[in-house]
Amino acid sequence: MSNKKKTFYITTPIYYPSGNLHIGHLYSTTIAWVLRNYKIKMGYDVKFLTGSDEHGQKIEKKAQEKKISPQEYVDIQSNKFIDLWKKTKINYDFFSRTTNKYHEKIVEEIFNKMLDKSLIYKGEYKGLYSINDEEFILEKEAIKKDDNFYHPISGHKLEWIQEESYFFKMNKFTHWLIDYVEKNKNFIIPKNIWKELKNNFLDKNLEDLSVTRISFEWGIQITKDPKHVIYVWLDALFNYISALGFDFENPQKDFIKYWKNGDEIVHIVGKEITRFHCIYWPIFLKSLDIRLPTTILSHGWLITPEGKMSKSKGNVIDPLSLLNKYDPEIIKYFFSSKISIYKDGIFSEELLINSYNSDLANTIGNLISRTISMIRQNFCAPVKFKKTNNNHDLDIIKSISNNFEKFKKHFDKFEIDLAFESMLHLARDLNKYIDLTLPWKMKNNLDLLETTLNLLLNGSYAVLSMLEVVCPDFVNQFKQILNVDNFDFDEIENFEKFNDISINENKIIFPRIK
Repeated sequence: MSNKKKTFYITTPIYYPSGNLHIGHLYSTTIAWVLRNYKIKMGYDVKFLTGSDEHGQKIEKKAQEKKISPQEYVDIQSNKFIDLWKKTKINYDFFSRTTNKYHEKIVEEIFNKMLDKSLIYKGEYKGLYSINDEEFILEKEAIKKDDNFYHPISGHKLEWIQEESYFFKMNKFTHWLIDYVEKNKNFIIPKNIWKELKNNFLDKNLEDLSVTRISFEWGIQITKDPKHVIYVWLDALFNYISALGFDFENPQKDFIKYWKNGDEIVHIVGKEITRFHCIYWPIFLKSLDIRLPTTILSHGWLITPEGKMSKSKGNVIDPLSLLNKYDPEIIKYFFSSKISIYKDGIFSEELLINSYNSDLANTIGNLISRTISMIRQNFCAPVKFKKTNNNHDLDIIKSISNNFEKFKKHFDKFEIDLAFESMLHLARDLNKYIDLTLPWKMKNNLDLLETTLNLLLNGSYAVLSMLEVVCPDFVNQFKQILNVDNFDFDEIENFEKFNDISINENKIIFPRIK
């Protein structure tokens, strides 16, 4: 029997570095990071990619405004993301930059391969274009107001452009894509995203896609036709495999291991870029006979109680200002446990504080504090597990097992908020168990008290094992108190693990925020 670990490759979008950081960046990356942590605890061999998408007309204009070169500009901007991930303690394996020379070389080879296969042809583009979104918009999709056209989602003003371009034959793959997605139900999550894409684009015939520009220079230049630079999506999307070392002739071992022969490949994207990932990306890959990712997970937007964030409303939230007030794990816990990826989520500092105080300070912190205090007050030696026929004891053993199984089931379906609700359900059951059994009244029956406290200790271990997926630093502090080296999923249902372990003095890990 092979002991080879299954692989899991997860990516965030590579973020466009032309503007300020916002909490949407942190939300997407937190989702990917938490999934990464879960898979590691489940025994997978995991790689995690984030990065920055550094070419395009908007970048060139921003650099000109600042009177620096585009490369200097993206060097400064990409470091803002790197600093944010350091401050939020989000660790990754690859920070992908599309100005990386290896990536640029691979993308030009991809363009040439598509050209050789007659998938790309030269023509002329006439139509509406959003510089801010780096996106072509059909007139029928645009919003018309006061004789001007605006982007249907971002609201940015559209410009009319007419220039020579190379086009990719998108429509050639329409029927294949529809058939593929219909047969692979977990390829695009949630399912309503696919319905929208199919209704709005595929059923109306895909337009051939402009993949080069000649009106600016900041992009990957085509050696065979130097006035053209490769347009953002053909460039940006292929970072997911160039970072792994994709090559037509001599692919590197990471590409072979995590992509070509990998078990799970998951892209996390915001719904505003879903079309590019769920239509263009699979078609690009299919056209080159490269395998597709297993899942593209599209999450909703973060909004405030006042609605969608915008400068005009004054409700744009700077992640750095949040980090000056709150531990990063408090923020990451809120994003993971209180927002469903399947819909837009409401964020406010009040909700953030309430979730921390209710879940971490009151429910989990209080549970562990009560448990440790009762153990240290009544026992100098370890509290051992004993078989029991008591209904309350059997119920709590069942709750530990059932809620851990639900936690895994929800995580495997990317229902991260529901997974953490299972963790909280167990913590609440443990607190109720204390209230039902009244351990402080068992001092004259130490055998019964020992059984009760051992089950509370095992239950607390299970809760902390699940919480570690999003709050490793907080949970690490409990290792010293419970005198354990690790919180392993494999040990959750081993109720004898504390038989030889003495518990150390308690300290408050989750002080309430007032």
